[in-house]
Amino acid sequence: MKRCILIIPDAGPFNSLWVADRLDLLLALEMRLVVVDAVYDELTSDTSYPKDRDVKAFIDDHQPPFIIETTDIGSEARAKRKAGGRPKKNAGELAIADFMTSEDGLFKYVATGQPVALLFEDAGVRVFNKPPNLHLLSTVGMLRGLERVGVIESADKIIHEMTHPSQPDRRPSSARVFTDLPDGVDEPAAIGSSWVPGNR
Repeated sequence: MKRCILIIPDAGPFNSLWVADRLDLLLALEMRLVVVDAVYDELTSDTSYPKDRDVKAFIDDHQPPFIIETTDIGSEARAKRKAGGRPKKNAGELAIADFMTSEDGLFKYVATGQPVALLFEDAGVRVFNKPPNLHLLSTVGMLRGLERVGVIESADKIIHEMTHPSQPDRRPSSARVFTDLPDGVDEPAAIGSSWVPGNR
């Protein structure tokens, strides 16, 4: 059975799962997890903030399965910060766009013919000329799938926690807003994987 690679090109899934205190669900997928460098930097830039501190510890403590994918724009932004400068405000968005369209970004993974899933929340994430082995999945869609295969008891309970935060260190302003409720996006690849969480 082919195992899927999960690419997370925007910060949204991490932010939403953190609000519900369920970052662990990414590990339950038992996949390689690819994060763009600028997204990692954006997520972990201020460790005095609980979300940044928790997400940084989670990713740093789980390499593998996490892989930080380097981009030219992300590297330039890091170099600027190291030299005491400030990178462009939209460096993260530029790095994501670069990763999504470059030969050494997303297409490096789909070119192998192996199944690849893209986990996203940003409505601006678009894949033109979608390769047949690429599966598009939103955070809500992932939760619905995890419920179907019995990894979680209730997707609705976790979604409610994301949209009505009650966990420690979460404030009302942490509440997530989803535009794809109730079902989420779960657009299968034309050529996919028969693997689901729990299969060996």
